[in-house]
Amino acid sequence: MTIVFATIMLFLAMPTKSTAQTDTQSYIDISATVKREVTPDELYLQININEKDYKGKKTLEEMQEAMIGALKINRIDIPECLTLSYMGSEISYKAFSKNMIAKTEATYLLKLNDATTMQNVIASLEERQISDIELVQTKYTGEKELKAEMGVEAMQQAKAEAQILAGAIEQEIGKAINISYWMSSGESQPRLYKSQARSMTEEAIADNSVMQPVISIGKNTYRFTVNVRFELK
Repeated sequence: MTIVFATIMLFLAMPTKSTAQTDTQSYIDISATVKREVTPDELYLQININEKDYKGKKTLEEMQEAMIGALKINRIDIPECLTLSYMGSEISYKAFSKNMIAKTEATYLLKLNDATTMQNVIASLEERQISDIELVQTKYTGEKELKAEMGVEAMQQAKAEAQILAGAIEQEIGKAINISYWMSSGESQPRLYKSQARSMTEEAIADNSVMQPVISIGKNTYRFTVNVRFELK
């Protein structure tokens, strides 16, 4: 969907006087903005795993293996899509005890290409008790091509508007004597995804009739603006 905004300014330059000559130049300034909304094709999930500090706890290695298993089931290209962004340990003490407790945790960044795959991956991870998951970023990989397409459209719109306005005063537009432009983009705010299991009772989780809600991804918004000055003749 394309929405076009146009702001038109008409200027007639005052004559410039000098002892040598008198020069008069007429021009018209046009500002046009083209807006596009596109669905991002790169989604980044942050997955945090850590050793469980309770009876029968799972080691970090076991949690990592469970995570890898969930990704393989969903046919994720692990070397290509999964990167380790943090790994560390912290030491704490239990109340009324001098025994140290070491907690090791790791944070991964997983790149996916669509919301359906993301939904399936999240469900598989939660089945393996990996529920600290966040959608942290979205991207559109065709941004370069989109910029060129929107630039052409904005220039054509500016020219068409200039021709209409010049014709209203029985003039024509000449060449463009000045062009400036810029493009802005706004990523859809990634909805902070937290495990549904955290907000559900154990009975509800055990109930197979409880369905996970569908996760939707907002669109990214791009705006391309041109300011063009045309000669009037």
